[in-house]
Amino acid sequence: MKFLRLLRSLFRKERLDADMTEEMRLHLDMQAARYRAEGLGASEARHAAERAFGNVASLQQQAREGRAGAKLESLWLDVVLAGRSLRHSLGFAAAVVLSLALGIGVAAAVFSVARALLFSQLRYRAAEQLVEIQSWHQEQGASDVAPATFGDVAAANKSFQAVAAQYYFYVNLTGRPVPALLNSADVTAEFFPVFGVEPWRGRPLVPADFRPDAPPVVVLGYAAWQGMFGGDEGIIGTQVRLDDVSHTVVGIMPATFKDPAETAQLWRPMLRARDNLTERGSRYWTMFGRRKADVSLGQANAELAAIAERLRHAYPQNYENWTLRATDLRELIVASHRRGLLVLLAAVGCLLAIMTSNVAALSVLRILARRRELAVRLALGSSVGRIVRLLSLESLLLTLAGGAAGVLLAAWGVPLLLASLPAGWLPRADEVAVNLPVLLAGLALALLCGLLTAAVSGVLLARVQANDVLKEGSRGAGGRAAGRLRTGLIVAEIGIAIILLAGAGLLGRSIAGLVHRRPGLDAARLLTVTISQSGKRYDSPAKSWVYFSRALGAVAALPGVEAAGFTQTSPFRWGIPVGFAAGAAGADDRTNVVQAFTDAVTLDYFRAAGIPLRRGRLFTAADDPRAPAGVILSEAAARLLFGGADPVGRSISAGPGAVFTVIGVVGDVRRSGLLREAPPQVYRAMAQRTPSYATLMVRTTVPPESLAKPVQAALLQIDSETPVTDVATMDQVVNRSIAQPRLHLLLFGIFAGLALLLSAVGLYGLVAYNVEQRRREFGVRTALGATQADIMRVVLADCGKLFAAGALLGGLGALAGAQVMTGLVYDVPLYDPAVLLGGIAGLAAVAFLACWLPARRAAKVDPMVALRAE
Repeated sequence: MKFLRLLRSLFRKERLDADMTEEMRLHLDMQAARYRAEGLGASEARHAAERAFGNVASLQQQAREGRAGAKLESLWLDVVLAGRSLRHSLGFAAAVVLSLALGIGVAAAVFSVARALLFSQLRYRAAEQLVEIQSWHQEQGASDVAPATFGDVAAANKSFQAVAAQYYFYVNLTGRPVPALLNSADVTAEFFPVFGVEPWRGRPLVPADFRPDAPPVVVLGYAAWQGMFGGDEGIIGTQVRLDDVSHTVVGIMPATFKDPAETAQLWRPMLRARDNLTERGSRYWTMFGRRKADVSLGQANAELAAIAERLRHAYPQNYENWTLRATDLRELIVASHRRGLLVLLAAVGCLLAIMTSNVAALSVLRILARRRELAVRLALGSSVGRIVRLLSLESLLLTLAGGAAGVLLAAWGVPLLLASLPAGWLPRADEVAVNLPVLLAGLALALLCGLLTAAVSGVLLARVQANDVLKEGSRGAGGRAAGRLRTGLIVAEIGIAIILLAGAGLLGRSIAGLVHRRPGLDAARLLTVTISQSGKRYDSPAKSWVYFSRALGAVAALPGVEAAGFTQTSPFRWGIPVGFAAGAAGADDRTNVVQAFTDAVTLDYFRAAGIPLRRGRLFTAADDPRAPAGVILSEAAARLLFGGADPVGRSISAGPGAVFTVIGVVGDVRRSGLLREAPPQVYRAMAQRTPSYATLMVRTTVPPESLAKPVQAALLQIDSETPVTDVATMDQVVNRSIAQPRLHLLLFGIFAGLALLLSAVGLYGLVAYNVEQRRREFGVRTALGATQADIMRVVLADCGKLFAAGALLGGLGALAGAQVMTGLVYDVPLYDPAVLLGGIAGLAAVAFLACWLPARRAAKVDPMVALRAE
């Protein structure tokens, strides 16, 4: 109640000013009435009263200005006193500012990422209407759509303003000193209208560009225009050579526009000659749609399901157990990151709770240590309001300093965090920044912490009785309520720290398990490079095969090369799914289509990649274009297509006229990443199906990095116009697939480390204060014969009780919150006693160190000095 009366007194002056203004108006009315009684008219009497009152009002205005100046001078004096007080308590100030900087800095950094990914709309017009339309299988999950399926949906739907599709191609940028490999998105006519983005310069693709006889055109992405063409705006209307074909540059997209996968560097028209619009078995087009404003996502999905049902009846061999589904585009982009970010935000909340508890506990200890000083101020006539204002200013200075340091830490840490991530791993990474909303959030956190600290200070000060405190001397501990408050705060810190440590432990064990997962190939001493041929110069499989044969011979001849082989696509990077079924085309079992990644490989590929043969045989020189078409299945593909039967010698088909004989089975490869199970895979002989692009795998007897430049030089010597890109070791490629859990572990580890640090600081401050308050007691104990070990046991026993309470609270919290880690940990039980006990043991070691230092100081108390002080 005393504190509430204090708060009311802070606003009393404003009410007095308002009352004075009303009193002045009454005085003016009374003076005008007197003038009217003397015979003046109402208007004249009013003017005379105002003139007479002017002098009084002027004097009152001067008085108010004088009072305002005095208040400002008094406020400035309090700011100076607050700064001087903090200067004499640099340890306390540094601990508070450090706690605030670490907590607010980490919170601002994580909030920057979460805001960009989870809470901001995509940079497209009316982005909430955008969806991605996918094929869904009851067992195989989501997939892209087949070209013919796109045509069916485009013709039959009534829920979308427009639908569009794209398909990625590698294209060679030639006609320059060093050829470059670019990612092209070949798109349908409605692509740019669906996303509602106009080019920054030039024009978009128009319907005339999609005619079979139309001259080739291209729209450049902003980054490609800057990087490959030097930002030359005069490039509009000029020719660039893509795969040795001249394309006219008709537009440049704005810097903010990227395709949803952030992969395309340029866009070309999708021509019927490139993709067969009657293809239904192979699902490789990415399809987007813009819903009509009055159509909900549920209504659009109902219509898509009806279209899929009609297709199932018309083409059961391609659509049995398949349906169509639209997913909100933003949700799809951030889906794999949502749970992780929400868990990190929860961890940040825990860290902020520790930070606030730590600052409050430190403030409580400082108030209690200054009780005699504050009592003397009260006894000498200082008002309670003045002292509260002084303490509040101290809190404000500290919180502003801590908040500013935290925001600076975030501004430095966010770019460092983004730079440490693999390129293209985090969607919308260019939108992550410490901007105004993040600054305001950091400032709000700092002010909230300052207000809480000021409130705690006011409550404690309201309990101060000057006479009682001065009678206590140096023995007062601030009362039981204050003791319970600071003890409760430290126990809460310990409990929250254990929760964070348990989460970090689960992630650590999960990462350790992922690192030891077998990728299915031998990634050690394996170098990979990507090669893309020009479709004009290599316009036949025979010409492509000559190049690949020469390339293999040149690379195999290099010192340190053990084996080399080509594969059409790159495991752990990308792949081409094709629908296969057991038996010949048109058989009944064609209704059970399995989507399997398909690669054309050379003879030594399996040896170079370290993929073991399980059954049958590998490709040989006899598997040339004249031989029957044979395929090698992965174990997953064999299991899905033939169950437990031996597939060697049996047939599979990818549609009419595409029948293959199984000649062997090899081990599975987790080509979609270590986080996922190995998908089905079908291998064909590259001599029978020669692609225009491929990845070269080079098995080495020396560190693979040392062969990167020799391999590039050997390939460019064969053809200087064929780009050689994506040079990396397979270890690097495989490790990128677990970049997300590694990031979670890194951030959780940082949070847990900060929690350890803040908890240790808070515990140390509490124990040090208690030791100082019990100096006389320890002196008496020593005088009565207690040894230093006895004194240390007393102090450490009190610490142990605090830690035990916090450990119990944290253990229960960790068990209760373990479910939130679902989807973030792999091959590790969520309720792992070893992880929880390890976290408790780690915090116990830090807590022991934080308690041992003040306990050692207590054990060295001189009894004569302690008793003389009384």
